[in-house]
Amino acid sequence: MPFITINGAKLYYQTYGKQQSAHTPILLIHGSTQTGYSCWDKVAPLLAEDDFVIVPDCRGHGQSENPRMTYAFKEHAADMAALIRALGFERAHIIGHSNGGNIALVMLLEHPDAVQTCIPQAGNAWVSPDLLVKEPPLFDPDFIARERPLWMDEMVMLHAPLGKDYWRSLVKMTVDEIIREPNYTPADLAKVTRPTLVIQGETDRVNAENRHGQFIARHIPAAELWIPKGIGHNVHDDVLDEWIRRVTDFLARRGTDASEKLYRHRLARHPDSRMGIFDPRLSAEGVLSGTVLNFDMRDEILALASPAENRLQVLLTPQTLWALINRPVEDLRRKPSILAERISQARMSEAARVMESQGDWSFIRLEHDGYSGWVHTASLHICSESDVKNYRAALNAIVCAPLAEAWAGEALVQKIPFAARINVVETRGTDSLIQLPDGRRWKMHSADLTPLEAHPASTADTLSLIRRFVGIPYLWGGRTPYGFDCSGLAGTFYAFMGISIPRDADQQFLAGEVVEKPAAGDLVFFGEPDEDGEVHISHVGISLGGDEFIHANGADWGVSSNTFDPNGKTYRTWLHENYRGARRFR
Repeated sequence: MPFITINGAKLYYQTYGKQQSAHTPILLIHGSTQTGYSCWDKVAPLLAEDDFVIVPDCRGHGQSENPRMTYAFKEHAADMAALIRALGFERAHIIGHSNGGNIALVMLLEHPDAVQTCIPQAGNAWVSPDLLVKEPPLFDPDFIARERPLWMDEMVMLHAPLGKDYWRSLVKMTVDEIIREPNYTPADLAKVTRPTLVIQGETDRVNAENRHGQFIARHIPAAELWIPKGIGHNVHDDVLDEWIRRVTDFLARRGTDASEKLYRHRLARHPDSRMGIFDPRLSAEGVLSGTVLNFDMRDEILALASPAENRLQVLLTPQTLWALINRPVEDLRRKPSILAERISQARMSEAARVMESQGDWSFIRLEHDGYSGWVHTASLHICSESDVKNYRAALNAIVCAPLAEAWAGEALVQKIPFAARINVVETRGTDSLIQLPDGRRWKMHSADLTPLEAHPASTADTLSLIRRFVGIPYLWGGRTPYGFDCSGLAGTFYAFMGISIPRDADQQFLAGEVVEKPAAGDLVFFGEPDEDGEVHISHVGISLGGDEFIHANGADWGVSSNTFDPNGKTYRTWLHENYRGARRFR
């Protein structure tokens, strides 16, 4: 069995997988009163499919000695750093659970030269007051023997080489440390330079209440945070498949110095994926893969890295297909599934690029706002770039009815939503004949259409049309009278006036012209501050002039009007207190 003497103690460790010269090993650090195997028996073999994995018993656990009868996070961290080097490695990917998460964090702060990446799970950077209260009773040996005999039996079995009653000393040493250490400040965490992924279960009874994971991730530069919903302390056991996927994805994106350089570049230059996909991956062997939106992004990457092999996919090329939306409305989904989140919608005649197709689903990028998502392939009319431009140039009317009926012969076939642009090819009395992107022709009531030659519509006229939507249900991702979300309503309002604005509220807030006092038609924005006082714009409405505004909102679960006047019947305190300013688009 593999033992090695580290800092005066003989430590036991196991290894999984084969050493690969270009790969940094993974070091798994177990939680309190556990052993490497008891904590990571499910995880280690899966990670070892692609990486060399080291699973030690910490000093005084399992088969590892504890000659000084001590338990200290800093001592364990020093042991782990020395173990990495004693086994012939410069660095390791450090993954720790619970108290092992604390040890991983200490390594990140005290032994950064031994750390390639760090994943502290269910750990804490400081001793919050609640830990002082709830931990000592739980780690009392007499309480454990009396109330938790199964835990006692487990500890006796796991630490048998150290003596039958050693577990009593272990829990006493453990609790003494966890109510004393660690004690890192935000300033300490801000000095971290290594890639970090913080994991904490949403219902973790030890760490969730005082938001320890959020604290760590907030103060470590460029740290990522994963909080799986409905999951407690043992994330790696409770959602093993998702845990493996998240961890291996993190290591693939940020597991080498070169790949981390690309990641930091993305944060600096392309932080918002809504503005363009930038997801390069550089493997330990120097293989560049992943996807970027365009050739400019590709060239940025090649200026930063010299890959041994370039498999990077560029989504927008001269060969990327063009398409027109061929349905009155089509959902954009986050994934190619009808059950996936709706992130936006496309209206008839809008132009798109088709970046990927998977049978019934296609991944598109809308030309007018850059939004990307999955749509039904059947909703698209694939054509050339010139066909798209010619069809778009021929659009000569816009739907002014909430939902305009469309007929094929004598059959009602569809209802086309407000603000959709239409190609009217013939007028017959009170009816208009329109041509769809695929050449089909439908009949519509001319009264439901406004000729584009009458545009741009005035703000007052457009607001009178928008007011009709009061009571329309709230729909996440909605851009039509079938259902609106807040920014979808704002964008539709401006689209009717011939002005294209960004899709989401926070984007609109950044792009618009700042106005001190909103006039009718200006957008009004709202957002709550986070724990650091930074405001995140999350909601938008349309000013009706004065104190009144209209918006699609979750409180009424639909489109409604509210006021900033505290004496008004539709006044809501949250809206007043979290108002963040107005913007104008021209």
